Amino acid sequence: MDYEKVNKFLKIFGLLSIILSILEFIFIIILNFTEFNIDNNSILLAEFIYSSNIIPLSGTLLWLLVNVSVITYLIFELIIFKIGQEKKLETIPLAKLMIVIGMIILLGGFVKMNYLVLLGKIRITTLTEPIRFQTALYDFDITSFMPAVFWIYFISLNCYILISGLVITALGVKWILLLEEEKTSKE
Repeated sequence: MDYEKVNKFLKIFGLLSIILSILEFIFIIILNFTEFNIDNNSILLAEFIYSSNIIPLSGTLLWLLVNVSVITYLIFELIIFKIGQEKKLETIPLAKLMIVIGMIILLGGFVKMNYLVLLGKIRITTLTEPIRFQTALYDFDITSFMPAVFWIYFISLNCYILISGLVITALGVKWILLLEEEKTSKE
């Protein structure tokens, strides 16, 4: 593997991930101001996600943790992009750093996926019967089409994060193995 190609890969990956995370952040802001029709009352998601009588406190905390994880990933992706732009690291430290970056992305992706799954299972209290948050997002009697698209985007982006963490870790491991093989063949 070539050092320049790895730096270019990190730069492209960082830039693509930054764009996708900014889009996810915009979707979260738009979703906060989306109207939900709960018990024939039109209410914004931001109003009922932070009220204790419609959604439990755990749902509010999970929503906040999803928002924090989006911002954290955005900062981490900016760091990856910066690493790809600068050429200060040598090959072996960069290969080891790729393994660490990939593992952090992978672990963070699993944590974020847990937040999304648990948030989707939170029960929204209504007068007739409690419904799950994810069911409310997909029910067109409760809300419009866009929240369902946003929710699918959140889950799809998290799958991209998990796969990219695996790919970056695998590339780092392969690069270290190639460097070690090259080193032993010289000796």
